[in-house]
Amino acid sequence: MSFSDKVTIRIRSGDGGDGHVSFRREKYVANGGPDGGDGGKGGDLIFEVDPGLNTLSDFRYQQKFFASNGEPGGKRRCHGADGDDLVVKVPPGTIVREAETGQVITDMSYENTREILLKGGRGGKGNMNFATPTMQAPKYAQPGKPGIELTVILELKVIADVGLVGFPNVGKSTLLSRVSAAKPKIANYHFTTLNPNLGVVDLEGGRGFVMADIPGLIEGAAEGVGLGHDFLRHIERTRVILHVVDAASTEGRDPIEDIRAINRELSEYDAVLAERPQIIAANKLDCLYGEDRETVLTLLKEEFEPQGIPVYPISAVTGEGVKELLYQVRKMLDDTPQEPVVYEREYEVKLPDFSDEPYTVSVSEEEENTYLVEGPRIERMLGYTNLDSEKGFAFFQKFIVENGIQDELKKLGIQEGDTVKIYGWEFEYYP
Repeated sequence: MSFSDKVTIRIRSGDGGDGHVSFRREKYVANGGPDGGDGGKGGDLIFEVDPGLNTLSDFRYQQKFFASNGEPGGKRRCHGADGDDLVVKVPPGTIVREAETGQVITDMSYENTREILLKGGRGGKGNMNFATPTMQAPKYAQPGKPGIELTVILELKVIADVGLVGFPNVGKSTLLSRVSAAKPKIANYHFTTLNPNLGVVDLEGGRGFVMADIPGLIEGAAEGVGLGHDFLRHIERTRVILHVVDAASTEGRDPIEDIRAINRELSEYDAVLAERPQIIAANKLDCLYGEDRETVLTLLKEEFEPQGIPVYPISAVTGEGVKELLYQVRKMLDDTPQEPVVYEREYEVKLPDFSDEPYTVSVSEEEENTYLVEGPRIERMLGYTNLDSEKGFAFFQKFIVENGIQDELKKLGIQEGDTVKIYGWEFEYYP
């Protein structure tokens, strides 16, 4: 069994379809006008929370998620079909990070249940859009805007009110199965639970809560020993920590030292965790009798209750003391301010960089006082820019200056009032 609460995947939004170049061909019409249609928009890449999921294990079998491309435009002004959006389902509590920097792109938690992570490329305009009085037969259409591709890390930090912590084999899974409908695998292994198990605890009056069985910790977890970091991240969102301990020492462990050891791990991983309200469930009372039971409980209470950590004796197997424990947990939740832990956005998805692609600036051989600007960099820029908008045109002017195109035009001798042609667009030059 492998641990799957952190996976790396590749995601991509769809390319916009290219605009089409074509001309009307009709009987008795010698020179039909341009009728090339626009390309379709590329599909968006969307993340959506699925409340029925509590693990990222499905992503072990599929690591690439690509939305479909928009179709190119067609003749007779036909618009290309838009690409289909791709919805990636994730469990609540999933953080999406950019793989190279580790920065947070989004946190799919609480109110954020659906987000367009990568927008599909805009479809290119067909040549029917570029006809002007001076260019009635444009042989140019706008290319579609490329989609955006990213490698991201999905990291699950479960959303639960209560986090069950404790060393392996102390009875956390047994307790969860008793108090909820969760069916965790239970066996006598030191790393039985490798994925967090979530259970809804129902109490009278609709005052239930969500409890998470956090996989068993070992000393050194905060330094990444074993699967420590992977386990500890699940406690970050919980409001109350329920510390389950083997009070009967069935494996020869000291319950007091076990609690101290795990609290040290919590503190070293994140000091805030050590300050969360805690309650101790002294489990396996069914294995203790008479004076032994009283002695162990007295030692635990003397050690931890002065620190504000109540101790509740229980048996997860027989159910003894469990009801009292749950009502105390509910009371602690009521007394604890509900402040959701949300990870703020650190990374903004950027448009692809095409600054290294070539371009050419030349004098037209066919028209006087006319200059041509062409090349892959120019095509890509046009694919990303809506020149019909004020903002888009301002970006275009800045692009011309910053990429050295204006300097090239000056070297070729351009004068005020001359024409600059950039594929289907014509501009009058003013220095």
